[in-house]
Amino acid sequence: MMYNNHRMQIQYKLHQNEANMENFMWYVRSRLTVTGVIEIVIIAIVIYKLIDWLRGTQAARVFKGLMVLLFLGPATQWLGFRTINYIITSMLTWAFMLFVIVFQPELRSALERIGNTRYFRHWVTQINEDAISRHIRSITSAAVRMSEERVGALIVIQRENSLKNIKETGIALNAEISQELIENIFTPNRPLHDGALIVDLNAEKLVAAACLLPLSNDHTLGNEFGTRHRAGIGMSENSDAFTIIVSEETGIISFTEKGMMLRGLTKEDLGNVLENRFVPDKENDINHVFWKFWKNKKNNDELPS
Repeated sequence: MMYNNHRMQIQYKLHQNEANMENFMWYVRSRLTVTGVIEIVIIAIVIYKLIDWLRGTQAARVFKGLMVLLFLGPATQWLGFRTINYIITSMLTWAFMLFVIVFQPELRSALERIGNTRYFRHWVTQINEDAISRHIRSITSAAVRMSEERVGALIVIQRENSLKNIKETGIALNAEISQELIENIFTPNRPLHDGALIVDLNAEKLVAAACLLPLSNDHTLGNEFGTRHRAGIGMSENSDAFTIIVSEETGIISFTEKGMMLRGLTKEDLGNVLENRFVPDKENDINHVFWKFWKNKKNNDELPS
């Protein structure tokens, strides 16, 4: 008798799962229209861009966790796991509220980037490309000069994220961009030589100097990287800023972006990267610049010594 009851329960569950599967397939077929496909593509793009904008921050990891919960919610409901589905649904209700409250600065920064992309800026504001190119030449010339003289430097070039908190740790300058002033700031034993210089190319200003940057938590970095390099990487992990690092010991010029660092740049390499990042109508894109740099580097490494 107990065996028959157990067998009936199993058959009932199998029948229920088949019914759920049929309902799910009917729902998919009913929603699989041109409009539905467009909605799915739009949602996927929005989620991808949010993760991309929040990349390198703690909010990015939490956001990915929320996406997993969003997927598990319908999955557990379809499988008939009512208790688990109830727990996940309850967690999602509070998780989104806590996410918005705790990570308000990161979300505000992501929303700012929507209106500050190069496409919107190109429509709303008139970018002085000649002036930006001139300032880029000043920055690259200063970096090369300091590299030759073994003068350490850390330059942060602001992009779309606001760096207000970083600027407040240093000394406000609001000065015109010039090679001479940049070199003077990083001259050893001068009051402003310690810390980072913040540059806003769109505003055409040296905004602040002697600024403190967050250090990278990447434990895989070698011992050859000191505080200056770790600060540059940390800054690029916590914002979309582009940093230029000149090593005091070796004179090697490096740059960091999105937590990644490329070393051994020449004046031409650095100028091309900055031009492609800040002058919107350049023909050569950044991938071409990277490929050209790595190809030249590989050819040089293969030359017999």
